[in-house]
Amino acid sequence: MPLQKGVMHMQNEQENNLPTYTVTVADQTGDTQVQMTRPEIVATATESKSWVFIDDRLVNTSELDDAQLNAADAIRLMPGLVGGQ
Repeated sequence: MPLQKGVMHMQNEQENNLPTYTVTVADQTGDTQVQMTRPEIVATATESKSWVFIDDRLVNTSELDDAQLNAADAIRLMPGLVGGQ
């Protein structure tokens, strides 16, 4: 599922002060690197049903915090896998 551009844009002025992270987003067309805040990462992962990997480790978006993101060497959003289809 391609990224929706609206997800990438910050909604209000308060979010302008949040730290951004370089995220590699994979989809059927390849990889794209984008700058995202933590709420944007969570929203994008939820909307596109993607999995979030931090340093090659699958992370639940409900447990994702800025400390993990700050310490990360690599943040990736990957399409979720569905078995049996």
